[in-house]
Amino acid sequence: MVVSDSTSAAGDVATQTRILIVDDNQGVAKALSRLLTDANYATQVSFSGSEAIAYLEDHEIDGAVVDVHLPDMNGLVLTQAIRQRLGPDKPIVVLSGDTSMEVLNSLRHVGATYFFSKPVNATHLLNRFKEWFGGSAEASH
Repeated sequence: MVVSDSTSAAGDVATQTRILIVDDNQGVAKALSRLLTDANYATQVSFSGSEAIAYLEDHEIDGAVVDVHLPDMNGLVLTQAIRQRLGPDKPIVVLSGDTSMEVLNSLRHVGATYFFSKPVNATHLLNRFKEWFGGSAEASH
């Protein structure tokens, strides 16, 4: 099920950096989508791991933002599956209110690029994305 597939008014989805957002909290997912869309990224929102995996079967992405606690699977397991699909170079951000040592120690083992604790600092997140994808949100495909 496609929940949200948004592009900014200024960009074309074919030239935008494509980010998959996976969070079961609809408010958080929609806020992240709006933040990234306003910064000229194309976003796809999934509210469960299985939705995200189904989406990845038919779509390419340039990066992902994944919550740790999802209703159907652990977000760290999903992160590992996304990493296997994306290869080593594309960023995967893990976010969670759970900052336990178990979660933090698992991040590099599952292929996470970066961890943000909730609530996410929007400016810091956007700055990281600009670092990963170049000076602007535009991707060169």
